Amino acid sequence: MKKRVVKIISISLLLVFSVVVCTVGQTPPKTVTEFYLKLPGSINGIEGTQDNEVFGFEDDFLFYSNERNESPSAILRYRKSLIKIEDIKNGYLRLESNEWKGWTEVALFKKADGSSLVGISQVECKPGCVGGLIFSLYTKGHWKNVTRQVFPESSSLHGYYTLPRVGTSIAVVCGDGSCRQGEKLGEYQWNKEKFIKK
Repeated sequence: MKKRVVKIISISLLLVFSVVVCTVGQTPPKTVTEFYLKLPGSINGIEGTQDNEVFGFEDDFLFYSNERNESPSAILRYRKSLIKIEDIKNGYLRLESNEWKGWTEVALFKKADGSSLVGISQVECKPGCVGGLIFSLYTKGHWKNVTRQVFPESSSLHGYYTLPRVGTSIAVVCGDGSCRQGEKLGEYQWNKEKFIKK
């Protein structure tokens, strides 16, 4: 009996140690591409998005459509094939596919503490273009939606958000017939803590 208890405790400690080593041993992402490749397959993999609908992401991430039941290497190849603009220096990606009518942008915004906030803008074009925006933090293998904490509003019924390739301002652009298509409707400036409407 005593041997059995010692064996169970030993196995339990080994499992806990393995989980800690795996979590601690992961190299945190540094570039925008590394963050993008670590995004979960579904928006529901980001804490804080499961219980409420995120405007512009009702049908999930555009890039998720081909990831169901695929191997990790196939998913990696597929995600890399979607990158049309990769600007590592400025922390910006633009993703496109012949299977979508629209695009996705991913951009990094440096926080005051040196960590990165990941912005994802997704635009779908039917007759006009509309889109949504979500901001997430990635910590120790875990994604968390922080949009409400850092952005004053996160839906644009008449347009879409453009993430900056250079700079730290996000523009809201008209995408339907209620305004002149392409017209800038608003702008938000990053101050290393949150976005402020200009």
